[in-house]
Amino acid sequence: MDGLMAIELSAREMKIVLYVAKATLNFGAGAQRIPATDIAKATHIHPDTVSKAISGLLRRRVLFREGGARGDIGLCDPKEWVFVVEPKQTKPSDPAEVVRIGSAAKQTKTADCLLYSKKETQVTLPSEEITSPLAEDEPAKPQRKAPFGLKQLQADNPHGLTDTLLKDWLALRKEKRAAVTATVWASLNAELVKCQEQGIAPDVALTEALSAGWQGFKVAWIAKRLAEQAQAAPSTANSRHHGFADRSYTAGLTPKGDGTYAF
Repeated sequence: MDGLMAIELSAREMKIVLYVAKATLNFGAGAQRIPATDIAKATHIHPDTVSKAISGLLRRRVLFREGGARGDIGLCDPKEWVFVVEPKQTKPSDPAEVVRIGSAAKQTKTADCLLYSKKETQVTLPSEEITSPLAEDEPAKPQRKAPFGLKQLQADNPHGLTDTLLKDWLALRKEKRAAVTATVWASLNAELVKCQEQGIAPDVALTEALSAGWQGFKVAWIAKRLAEQAQAAPSTANSRHHGFADRSYTAGLTPKGDGTYAF
Protein backbone atom coordinates (compact mmCIF):
# COMPACT_ATOMS: atom_id res chain seq x y z
CA MET A 1 0.00 0.00 0.00
CA ASP A 2 2.90 2.34 0.69
CA GLY A 3 4.24 1.64 -2.78
CA LEU A 4 0.87 2.34 -4.46
CA MET A 5 0.63 5.67 -2.62
CA ALA A 6 4.12 6.68 -3.74
CA ILE A 7 4.07 5.62 -7.39
CA GLU A 8 2.77 7.92 -10.11
CA LEU A 9 0.16 5.99 -12.11
CA SER A 10 -2.81 7.01 -14.15
CA ALA A 11 -6.29 6.11 -12.98
CA ARG A 12 -6.54 3.28 -15.49
CA GLU A 13 -3.14 1.87 -14.56
CA MET A 14 -4.06 2.08 -10.86
CA LYS A 15 -7.26 0.08 -11.50
CA ILE A 16 -5.34 -2.61 -13.37
CA VAL A 17 -2.70 -2.91 -10.61
CA LEU A 18 -5.42 -3.23 -7.96
CA TYR A 19 -7.18 -5.91 -9.98
CA VAL A 20 -3.96 -7.91 -10.44
CA ALA A 21 -3.13 -7.51 -6.74
CA LYS A 22 -6.59 -8.76 -5.77
CA ALA A 23 -6.38 -11.76 -8.16
CA THR A 24 -2.89 -12.79 -7.00
CA LEU A 25 -1.82 -11.44 -3.60
CA ASN A 26 -5.27 -11.37 -1.99
CA PHE A 27 -5.79 -15.07 -2.56
CA GLY A 28 -2.12 -16.03 -2.18
CA ALA A 29 -2.26 -17.71 -5.58
CA GLY A 30 0.81 -16.05 -7.09
CA ALA A 31 1.04 -15.23 -10.75
CA GLN A 32 -2.08 -16.07 -12.72
CA ARG A 33 -3.11 -16.09 -16.38
CA ILE A 34 -5.46 -13.11 -16.44
CA PRO A 35 -7.09 -12.27 -19.81
CA ALA A 36 -7.41 -8.62 -20.72
CA THR A 37 -11.14 -9.13 -21.24
CA ASP A 38 -11.59 -10.06 -17.56
CA ILE A 39 -9.77 -6.91 -16.46
CA ALA A 40 -11.79 -4.84 -18.94
CA LYS A 41 -15.08 -6.23 -17.62
CA ALA A 42 -14.15 -5.52 -13.99
CA THR A 43 -12.68 -2.03 -14.54
CA HIS A 44 -14.98 -0.90 -17.40
CA ILE A 45 -11.96 -0.14 -19.61
CA HIS A 46 -11.70 -1.14 -23.25
CA PRO A 47 -9.62 -4.34 -23.76
CA ASP A 48 -7.22 -2.56 -26.14
CA THR A 49 -6.60 0.14 -23.55
CA VAL A 50 -6.03 -2.56 -20.92
CA SER A 51 -3.39 -4.23 -23.11
CA LYS A 52 -1.56 -0.93 -23.67
CA ALA A 53 -1.63 -0.10 -19.96
CA ILE A 54 -0.27 -3.55 -19.05
CA SER A 55 2.61 -3.03 -21.48
CA GLY A 56 3.47 0.25 -19.76
CA LEU A 57 3.31 -1.36 -16.31
CA LEU A 58 5.59 -4.17 -17.47
CA ARG A 59 8.16 -1.64 -18.64
CA ARG A 60 8.07 0.12 -15.27
CA ARG A 61 8.52 -3.24 -13.47
CA VAL A 62 5.22 -2.87 -11.59
CA LEU A 63 3.94 -6.07 -13.17
CA PHE A 64 5.81 -9.09 -14.45
CA ARG A 65 4.80 -11.80 -16.87
CA GLU A 66 6.03 -15.36 -17.03
CA GLY A 67 6.22 -16.84 -20.49
CA GLY A 68 4.99 -15.19 -23.68
CA ALA A 69 2.38 -12.57 -24.34
CA ARG A 70 -0.32 -14.88 -22.93
CA GLY A 71 1.69 -16.05 -19.93
CA ASP A 72 0.92 -15.67 -16.24
CA ILE A 73 0.98 -12.17 -14.83
CA GLY A 74 1.78 -11.00 -11.32
CA LEU A 75 2.80 -8.06 -9.16
CA CYS A 76 6.51 -7.28 -8.74
CA ASP A 77 8.14 -6.36 -5.48
CA PRO A 78 7.76 -2.60 -4.87
CA LYS A 79 11.54 -2.34 -4.61
CA GLU A 80 11.72 -3.01 -8.38
CA TRP A 81 9.12 -0.44 -9.32
CA VAL A 82 10.04 2.60 -11.36
CA PHE A 83 8.13 5.11 -9.27
CA VAL A 84 8.66 8.25 -11.35
CA VAL A 85 9.19 8.41 -15.08
CA GLU A 86 11.16 11.59 -15.60
CA PRO A 87 10.37 13.40 -18.87
CA LYS A 88 13.18 13.81 -21.30
CA GLN A 89 14.89 17.17 -21.12
CA THR A 90 14.36 18.99 -24.34
CA LYS A 91 17.11 21.20 -25.61
CA PRO A 92 15.97 24.81 -25.65
CA SER A 93 16.15 26.51 -28.97
CA ASP A 94 19.15 28.73 -29.34
CA PRO A 95 18.33 31.93 -31.21
CA ALA A 96 21.78 31.86 -32.73
CA GLU A 97 21.10 28.49 -34.32
CA VAL A 98 17.86 29.57 -35.96
CA VAL A 99 18.37 29.63 -39.68
CA ARG A 100 16.10 31.96 -41.59
CA ILE A 101 14.82 30.50 -44.83
CA GLY A 102 14.90 33.14 -47.49
CA SER A 103 16.02 36.70 -47.19
CA ALA A 104 13.97 39.52 -45.81
CA ALA A 105 11.63 41.18 -48.25
CA LYS A 106 12.95 44.37 -49.71
CA GLN A 107 10.83 47.30 -50.65
CA THR A 108 10.94 47.63 -54.42
CA LYS A 109 9.84 50.47 -56.60
CA THR A 110 7.29 49.80 -59.28
CA ALA A 111 9.36 51.39 -62.04
CA ASP A 112 12.54 49.47 -61.15
CA CYS A 113 10.97 46.06 -60.53
CA LEU A 114 11.93 43.56 -63.21
CA LEU A 115 8.90 41.37 -62.53
CA TYR A 116 6.55 43.84 -64.12
CA SER A 117 6.19 43.88 -67.89
CA LYS A 118 7.12 47.18 -69.40
CA LYS A 119 4.00 48.36 -71.15
CA GLU A 120 3.24 51.75 -72.45
CA THR A 121 0.75 53.81 -70.57
CA GLN A 122 -2.71 53.31 -72.00
CA VAL A 123 -4.34 56.49 -73.17
CA THR A 124 -8.09 56.83 -73.54
CA LEU A 125 -8.85 58.14 -77.01
CA PRO A 126 -12.07 59.79 -78.13
CA SER A 127 -14.44 57.58 -80.09
CA GLU A 128 -13.85 59.37 -83.38
CA GLU A 129 -10.12 58.59 -83.25
CA ILE A 130 -10.52 54.90 -82.64
CA THR A 131 -9.81 52.92 -85.82
CA SER A 132 -10.79 49.38 -86.58
CA PRO A 133 -7.93 46.83 -86.69
CA LEU A 134 -9.37 45.39 -89.91
CA ALA A 135 -8.13 46.65 -93.22
CA GLU A 136 -10.37 49.03 -95.09
CA ASP A 137 -10.86 46.64 -98.01
CA GLU A 138 -11.52 43.61 -95.75
CA PRO A 139 -15.23 43.15 -95.02
CA ALA A 140 -16.25 42.56 -91.41
CA LYS A 141 -17.45 39.08 -90.59
CA PRO A 142 -21.15 38.84 -89.77
CA GLN A 143 -22.12 37.98 -86.28
CA ARG A 144 -23.37 34.41 -86.49
CA LYS A 145 -25.27 34.60 -83.22
CA ALA A 146 -26.97 37.94 -83.79
CA PRO A 147 -30.76 37.54 -84.18
CA PHE A 148 -32.32 38.11 -87.59
CA GLY A 149 -35.41 40.20 -88.20
CA LEU A 150 -38.01 40.21 -90.97
CA LYS A 151 -36.23 42.95 -92.92
CA GLN A 152 -32.98 40.98 -92.95
CA LEU A 153 -34.80 37.86 -94.13
CA GLN A 154 -36.54 39.81 -96.89
CA ALA A 155 -33.24 41.29 -98.02
CA ASP A 156 -31.48 37.90 -98.02
CA ASN A 157 -34.13 35.67 -99.62
CA PRO A 158 -32.48 33.51 -102.30
CA HIS A 159 -35.53 31.29 -102.80
CA GLY A 160 -38.08 34.09 -103.11
CA LEU A 161 -40.17 33.02 -100.15
CA THR A 162 -43.30 35.10 -99.58
CA ASP A 163 -43.53 37.54 -96.69
CA THR A 164 -46.38 35.48 -95.26
CA LEU A 165 -44.19 32.37 -95.01
CA LEU A 166 -41.34 34.36 -93.50
CA LYS A 167 -43.65 35.93 -90.90
CA ASP A 168 -45.18 32.55 -90.04
CA TRP A 169 -41.72 31.03 -89.65
CA LEU A 170 -40.57 33.87 -87.39
CA ALA A 171 -43.73 33.54 -85.32
CA LEU A 172 -43.17 29.78 -84.91
CA ARG A 173 -39.55 30.31 -83.85
CA LYS A 174 -40.63 32.97 -81.36
CA GLU A 175 -43.35 30.69 -80.01
CA LYS A 176 -40.75 27.98 -79.35
CA ARG A 177 -38.36 30.57 -77.86
CA ALA A 178 -35.76 30.02 -80.58
CA ALA A 179 -34.15 33.05 -82.15
CA VAL A 180 -33.39 33.22 -85.86
CA THR A 181 -29.65 33.64 -86.31
CA ALA A 182 -27.44 33.63 -89.37
CA THR A 183 -26.56 29.99 -88.73
CA VAL A 184 -30.22 28.95 -88.50
CA TRP A 185 -31.10 30.89 -91.66
CA ALA A 186 -28.19 29.32 -93.56
CA SER A 187 -29.27 25.84 -92.42
CA LEU A 188 -32.83 26.46 -93.62
CA ASN A 189 -31.62 27.69 -97.02
CA ALA A 190 -29.41 24.61 -97.37
CA GLU A 191 -32.39 22.31 -96.81
CA LEU A 192 -34.51 24.32 -99.26
CA VAL A 193 -31.77 23.86 -101.88
CA LYS A 194 -31.91 20.10 -101.32
CA CYS A 195 -35.69 20.17 -101.63
CA GLN A 196 -35.40 22.05 -104.92
CA GLU A 197 -32.95 19.45 -106.18
CA GLN A 198 -35.57 16.76 -105.51
CA GLY A 199 -38.27 18.70 -107.34
CA ILE A 200 -39.95 20.19 -104.28
CA ALA A 201 -40.56 23.94 -104.46
CA PRO A 202 -39.08 25.89 -101.53
CA ASP A 203 -42.38 27.57 -100.67
CA VAL A 204 -44.14 24.19 -100.71
CA ALA A 205 -41.48 22.68 -98.45
CA LEU A 206 -41.68 25.55 -95.95
CA THR A 207 -45.48 25.46 -96.01
CA GLU A 208 -45.48 21.76 -95.19
CA ALA A 209 -42.95 22.30 -92.42
CA LEU A 210 -45.05 25.07 -90.86
CA SER A 211 -48.23 23.00 -91.08
CA ALA A 212 -46.44 20.20 -89.22
CA GLY A 213 -45.11 22.63 -86.60
CA TRP A 214 -41.46 22.18 -87.61
CA GLN A 215 -39.22 25.18 -86.99
CA GLY A 216 -36.41 23.28 -88.68
CA PHE A 217 -36.63 20.30 -91.00
CA LYS A 218 -34.82 17.92 -93.28
CA VAL A 219 -35.58 17.30 -96.92
CA ALA A 220 -36.30 13.63 -96.11
CA TRP A 221 -39.10 14.71 -93.74
CA ILE A 222 -40.77 16.87 -96.38
CA ALA A 223 -40.50 14.18 -99.06
CA LYS A 224 -42.03 11.59 -96.71
CA ARG A 225 -44.83 13.95 -95.70
CA LEU A 226 -45.74 14.75 -99.32
CA ALA A 227 -45.64 11.05 -100.22
CA GLU A 228 -48.03 10.21 -97.39
CA GLN A 229 -50.42 12.96 -98.50
CA ALA A 230 -50.36 11.72 -102.08
CA GLN A 231 -51.04 8.17 -100.92
CA ALA A 232 -53.93 9.25 -98.71
CA ALA A 233 -55.64 11.31 -101.48
CA PRO A 234 -58.55 9.44 -103.16
CA SER A 235 -57.58 8.12 -106.58
CA THR A 236 -60.17 8.50 -109.37
CA ALA A 237 -58.14 7.12 -112.24
CA ASN A 238 -59.50 3.58 -111.96
CA SER A 239 -63.01 4.48 -110.77
CA ARG A 240 -66.03 3.76 -112.94
CA HIS A 241 -67.90 6.71 -111.46
CA HIS A 242 -66.39 9.62 -113.32
CA GLY A 243 -67.50 12.16 -115.93
CA PHE A 244 -70.61 13.24 -114.08
CA ALA A 245 -69.40 16.81 -113.73
CA ASP A 246 -69.07 17.20 -117.50
CA ARG A 247 -72.52 15.78 -118.33
CA SER A 248 -75.41 18.18 -119.15
CA TYR A 249 -78.60 17.09 -117.46
CA THR A 250 -80.82 19.74 -119.12
CA ALA A 251 -80.07 18.84 -122.73
CA GLY A 252 -83.31 18.18 -124.73
CA LEU A 253 -85.60 19.59 -122.04
CA THR A 254 -87.92 22.61 -122.32
CA PRO A 255 -87.25 25.26 -119.70
CA LYS A 256 -90.25 26.62 -117.79
CA GLY A 257 -90.73 30.03 -116.31
CA ASP A 258 -90.39 28.83 -112.73
CA GLY A 259 -86.89 27.49 -113.32
CA THR A 260 -87.88 23.89 -113.91
CA TYR A 261 -87.70 21.85 -117.10
CA ALA A 262 -90.29 19.74 -118.93
CA PHE A 263 -90.02 16.96 -121.47
